[in-house]
Amino acid sequence: MLRGFGMMRSFVMGVALSLAMVAAPAFAQDAAQPAAPVLALDGDAATMTVLIKPDKTADFEAVLAKVKDALAKSEKPERKQQAAGWTVFKANQAVNGNTAYIMIINPVVKGQEYDITRLISEVFPTEVAEFFQKYKDSFAGRGITPLTKLLTMQ
Repeated sequence: MLRGFGMMRSFVMGVALSLAMVAAPAFAQDAAQPAAPVLALDGDAATMTVLIKPDKTADFEAVLAKVKDALAKSEKPERKQQAAGWTVFKANQAVNGNTAYIMIINPVVKGQEYDITRLISEVFPTEVAEFFQKYKDSFAGRGITPLTKLLTMQ
């Protein structure tokens, strides 16, 4: 019985190795191309409401400071455009017991990444795990509203 298991294990390992060898060139090609955004925004502008546990606001604000730093230090001109149009407000009243942060993004830089931890990882790859954990532990909910410009009042 054990001998049969050993043969089966060898077969499975051989198949896995063969698949890995076939997949390796395809993965190498994919790695050369920029990854598609995890969180791209639609519309001319957008609001993003992030609900944060009330005892974790300092952690979330540290995450926001890190993403601001990442946008400022990025060598990508698109990140400078994103930073210029991205404002964060903190609500004065709790929402379902949580602290609400409202992000107004105007204009949206189309086709660009707006995921906070992905933006941090571009500039601070060794620190992103720490900030992801802070974000995850503080997170209570999120809503995104894409907006289309209708008119100006000027």
